[in-house]
Amino acid sequence: MKENNTHADSQQGVYTPEPRVYEVGYLLMPTVNEGDLTEERDALVAIITKHKGIVISEEQPQLIDLAYDMTKMINNKKHIYSQAYFGWIKFDVTPDVIDELTDEVEAIETIIRSLVIKTERDNTIVSERPYKLARVNKSDDEDEDDEDFGGAELVDEDDSDESTSDDSETTQSASSSISDDLTKIEGIGPKIAEVLNKKDIYTYADLSGSKVGDLRDYLAAADLSQHDPSTWKKQATLAKNGKWDELETLQAQLDGGRE
Repeated sequence: MKENNTHADSQQGVYTPEPRVYEVGYLLMPTVNEGDLTEERDALVAIITKHKGIVISEEQPQLIDLAYDMTKMINNKKHIYSQAYFGWIKFDVTPDVIDELTDEVEAIETIIRSLVIKTERDNTIVSERPYKLARVNKSDDEDEDDEDFGGAELVDEDDSDESTSDDSETTQSASSSISDDLTKIEGIGPKIAEVLNKKDIYTYADLSGSKVGDLRDYLAAADLSQHDPSTWKKQATLAKNGKWDELETLQAQLDGGRE
C-alpha cells in the first residue's frame, strides 16, 4: 500500500497527454519515380515515428488525375500539376506534437499538398478526403472496372445511364467522399477554399449547412474578414441541388459575393 502511494506521489502534477488517432493525406509530385515512392512514404513514417507516433494503417501512393490543377512554388518558380500520387497514413500520436509534425510534413519538397486531420480508428481518409480525386489513369488494355480508391469506388459519369440500384448506392457513397470546387461560389477564391477545407468544409452540402457566423469567424482568423460570406449558403444550396441556371442568375446580381 505504501509502495503504491509513493508511486502516486512521484506522478503527482505530471500530465501525459493520451495518444489520438490522426490521418495524413498527401499528394506527391507526379515527377517522382515510381521506384522512389517507397522512399517518399518512408520519409513520412520517419516523421511520425520521430514524434513517437505509431502507424495504424495506410494506402500506398497511387497516380491519379486531379479534379483541378494545383500549383507549388519551387525555387521561386510556379509549377502546375494536373496529376499526383495520392496516399494516406493513419497513426496514433499525442496531440501536443501534431503542429510540429504537420509543419515537417508540409516541408517535404516532393509534396504538393497535404492535410493532417484528427479521425477515429475505424474511419478512413475517404470520409474526410481533402481533394476531389479523378479516376486513376489506365491504358486501353487494362480492366475497365471501377478502381477501389481509398475504400470508395469511383464511378465514371459516362456509365450513369446503365447504373443499377447497386451502382446508385456506390455513386452516392463515392460522391459523399469527393470535394466540390468551392471556388464556383462567388466570393470564394482558392485561398478561402483552403481555409474552409481546414474547417472540414469540402462540399456544397458542407457549406450550405454552415452558419454564417462561423464562416465570418473562420475568415477573421485567417485575416480575410474583408470578405462577406452572407450569400455563400444560398449559393451553395443551389449548387448542391444542381440548380446552376438559378445560381448563375443569382451571381449576376452579386458583387464579389455580396448582395
